[in-house]
Amino acid sequence: MNIIPIKLENTNKKELITQEQEGMDDKHLRVMESILPYARKTAQKNLTDVIINNVTRKKSVLFLLLPEWAQNFPPYNLARLLSIAKNAGFKSDALDLNITAFRDYTNWGIDFFPWHGSKEWRWIGNHYYNYLHQHLKPLMDQYIDQIVSQKFDIICFTLYYCNAEPTEYMATELKKRLPNAKFIVGGPQCHSFPPGPEKPYDVVVSGEGEEILLQVLEMIEEDRLPNKHMIYTQPEGQRLNLDSMPMPDYSHFDLSKYNMPNGINAELSRGCTAKCVFCSETHFWKYRGRSASGILEEVITLYEKYGINYVWFLDSLVNGNLKELRAFCKGIISSGIKIRWTGYARCDKRMDYEFMKDLADSGCHMLSYGIESGSNKVLEDMDKRVTVDEIEQNLQDGAQLGITAHSNWIIGFPTETPQDFYESMTLMWRNRNCLSVVATGHGFTEPPDTIISQNHSKFGITNIYYLKNWITQDHKNSKVHRMIRLISVNILLTHTPSTVAPHGLANLDTSLYHKIKFCNPFKRNNIEFEKFDFDIITPNKNNFVNSLVNEIWPLLRILFKARGGYEISIKLTKDDSYREFGDRLGCGLDVTYNFKISNDGEYEADFMFDFQQDVYENADPWNYCDFTKEDSIAAKRARVLALPGSNGEIQFDQSVYDKSMKTLYEIKNLDFSFKYNYKNKGIWQ
Repeated sequence: MNIIPIKLENTNKKELITQEQEGMDDKHLRVMESILPYARKTAQKNLTDVIINNVTRKKSVLFLLLPEWAQNFPPYNLARLLSIAKNAGFKSDALDLNITAFRDYTNWGIDFFPWHGSKEWRWIGNHYYNYLHQHLKPLMDQYIDQIVSQKFDIICFTLYYCNAEPTEYMATELKKRLPNAKFIVGGPQCHSFPPGPEKPYDVVVSGEGEEILLQVLEMIEEDRLPNKHMIYTQPEGQRLNLDSMPMPDYSHFDLSKYNMPNGINAELSRGCTAKCVFCSETHFWKYRGRSASGILEEVITLYEKYGINYVWFLDSLVNGNLKELRAFCKGIISSGIKIRWTGYARCDKRMDYEFMKDLADSGCHMLSYGIESGSNKVLEDMDKRVTVDEIEQNLQDGAQLGITAHSNWIIGFPTETPQDFYESMTLMWRNRNCLSVVATGHGFTEPPDTIISQNHSKFGITNIYYLKNWITQDHKNSKVHRMIRLISVNILLTHTPSTVAPHGLANLDTSLYHKIKFCNPFKRNNIEFEKFDFDIITPNKNNFVNSLVNEIWPLLRILFKARGGYEISIKLTKDDSYREFGDRLGCGLDVTYNFKISNDGEYEADFMFDFQQDVYENADPWNYCDFTKEDSIAAKRARVLALPGSNGEIQFDQSVYDKSMKTLYEIKNLDFSFKYNYKNKGIWQ
């Protein structure tokens, strides 16, 4: 078995279009004329060119990607870095073990799909060794033998939070057998949590990797690399010029293995123009875009030479520069090539119907929007700079033109109340025929390099974590609350028919937790946003209990408004929650909800709660968590916005720390365990 069994040139391809030079010039002229009104007239300033010296090198380089990661397209980052190393004269190869494992996992004899987003926690920490390592190890060992036989001088890994364990295993084993090789690691995980010297990596690259990689490769070639663990960080404020880099090299990937063998990834830009308070990526690198002519040349070349007719842009947002995006669309339309493309985007009121039509005409069939919430209050708290009306405008204009929406949501944002959550579900239902995907994730989590994590108090989060996860100061938003919301929204999505999502919108198999019977199975109501009082149950205990027992009402209300009368039974056990969510959201809650409501709004409720404050792996239920000492570039950039006047410097305050430790001592024995039964009747309008 060869590491790279099939070259791109051997795949089914469309031969170069043969035209007389004059014809090609006319076509080129048409494309350029179409983009001129929109493309920028001058080059962007303050960008750093990636300068490549092409000379003969002695060292050989292998780029590796371990699971778990995306399986639709060959890895863009490896193709980009491979091209740069090759152009610099290094003998280079690439191995995507992620796609090899993906194609092999059906032989593992496991009862879950490891590449499903809801199961990514099984790749992390001890979960990986409990669930997956025994299955992946034989494959890794097989390729370790092959790599050793080829005696690469330099081995480079891409590190994500969800592939850290298999990457470390493979690097460790290779280092034992190739003691003279140098091991380099880069990727998003190296930015916030760079591996230390106890890990098997000689060099850690933090930040954009292209220029630093070239420098490190040249040091290794010239035997100038320090003989110790080194972390090389991208200079603060540097923005690499994307137009100065060579085209990605896909010749070392078997495209037939990927879910989209006719597709590739590309980028129109890096960074984000927004500063959403929950996002670390916006601080990871500063925004800059490619020229429309540059990306057009890449896409048209891949189309004409290799038959690539599907492009997924990996940008944080493809519409960071609306004029340049429109220039790209106009160029594709004028070129006459027929492609389909998609990418991440912000909802933006400036993308009116005519703008969306240009997107559709250029081949855009879907955009992945970071919608996050259906509450204007929460959107404002997130600093999304968009309203619900504008979101609906984009969704509905796009759907009318054939651009469906992949949507991303944050369930349980720190300032989200049950009313806000209800409004999010209302937005989902109202736009169900525009949404091809509703990605609900795992509830809000906070990376250390976000505006929220650098200013907990502003968003009502305490520095004392509960059950290994954040909790608000008022104790009304914990991981237990968020788990109920996450299950609730997926029950709604299970019963939300969508004309553009034939396989449904739910992320979880909610049939494991609930059964429902509608009075009229075919009833579909058009609903408006409404205010509703969800403080229905009053056990008169503490905030945690008083709020938790009412978490189910937004789901019960939205089902009634959208589908009319029904009878539902929901049962969730502690074992269910750990099996579905691991310790991220899993907890000691056993709960049963029995509820029925007529078309006229008369309801009966019978709920039983049993929450035991279990301790996962003998960890303390309460522990201190503070990100103010984080010193990554992204954390510094986040602090500039989170704490005006800080200049990004660490703002650790000993007195605040002492106060937090005192609070921790006072509540370390606080136990929210409770049992409670609720029965009642009522009527809703």
